[in-house]
Amino acid sequence: MMHRARRAIAVAACLGLLCTLHALAGGLYGLMPYYTLDLTDTFDQISIAGEDAFTAMELLFLDLGVPPNELVTVRTEFDNAMAGIESFTGGFPMWIPVPLLGAGLEIDLPLLLIDGVRLTGGLLSDGLVRSVVQWAGVEIPDPLLDLDFEIDTYSGSAAADLTFSTWMLSTEVVKRLDLLVFALNLGAGVDLIGGRIGVVSDFDMPAEFQEGVDNALAALNLDALHWSSFAFHGTLGFEIGPPFLRLYGEIRWLLPVGQEEEWWRIRVAPIAGMIGFVIRF
Repeated sequence: MMHRARRAIAVAACLGLLCTLHALAGGLYGLMPYYTLDLTDTFDQISIAGEDAFTAMELLFLDLGVPPNELVTVRTEFDNAMAGIESFTGGFPMWIPVPLLGAGLEIDLPLLLIDGVRLTGGLLSDGLVRSVVQWAGVEIPDPLLDLDFEIDTYSGSAAADLTFSTWMLSTEVVKRLDLLVFALNLGAGVDLIGGRIGVVSDFDMPAEFQEGVDNALAALNLDALHWSSFAFHGTLGFEIGPPFLRLYGEIRWLLPVGQEEEWWRIRVAPIAGMIGFVIRF
């Protein structure tokens, strides 16, 4: 009798634990979220920044006594380089997808119109990218730029590297239409998105170059390469596979209601989404 009672208590405890888990979590996600950046106006700023930076360097060369005919040659080479950049960016897509590495948790909320609340997040950084490509057997130069230069009797060296980080956090309510091996997800929620690109430089050059180089770097507005957005979104997603482990994908339509824009005018575009897998409880 006591044995049966202990078994009944154990079964009840297991059922209670399963019910608790079911109530707390409807699924775990392994994801590659993405959002898109709108660079429509950003590309227009390239020629402005390049012209301002060249003007600063041109004044430096004049102060150093570089002959005007040599400056004309440098100007021609600069104009050709800028024309090539403008031609390249002219055929570049204006909306650029930004993939992230992330995860998510869905909490069951069995209501009439809502099946759950989902929390997802993702991030990407230069350190993470270097680690992944190194694991894949690919080396990225560190720093990206490392060169020596010589102008007339002056010589020196310059090194520069890029740092970047970006992230996205989302919360949404979800309605799921489940057909055993296929499910359709409808959702609505909010997103916080941000990112930053930094340039780290190191120069070994004569003191006469310092002011001109500083002015040229200031003209590039490298401290304004960042963006952030708060947005509402609607979601259409799908799941394929058995109930406990499925491939997952979705597309989101964002409605940014607050964006921080700096000189480079980088904005978050209205398309985002996720791909990955989900483990259902």
